[in-house]
Amino acid sequence: MEVTSEAIELRLIAEFEKEFGFIRNKFEVMNLLGNNSAMDNDVIEYLKLPSEENNIVWHPGVYVFIGNNSIYRVGVSMNNSRLRVMQHLEGWTAKGEYCIWDIDKFDDKAILLFNVKNRQDRHWLLALEAFFEINFQPLIRAGRIG
Repeated sequence: MEVTSEAIELRLIAEFEKEFGFIRNKFEVMNLLGNNSAMDNDVIEYLKLPSEENNIVWHPGVYVFIGNNSIYRVGVSMNNSRLRVMQHLEGWTAKGEYCIWDIDKFDDKAILLFNVKNRQDRHWLLALEAFFEINFQPLIRAGRIG
């Protein structure tokens, strides 16, 4: 059976809920590239997620770049996860043969945010980032963990 990025997304969310289920209600999980949108800074910058009325896309969070059946990068921002994603895109974050922009050429790309609803809960983000980094082994590892 071929593993797809959708399957990886579902597994990532399932593992998150299994490990962090006792605080699941403190998080909002969002996909910046819903409906296979293009990786466009202008589009990402003005997204309002999860909704116009409840826009927390700019909250602290853990971000995950997914494409071609692989997790490319996991990271954390203690201030604004969307801004940090945009910094990775603008900086062309890469390691070895892999670059963040690689996922743009795949139909199965996603950029997931696991944002805290309340900024006072951001201490949980460091544990979540380490959990994803250790258990999912992204292609572009974070220096502080990997």
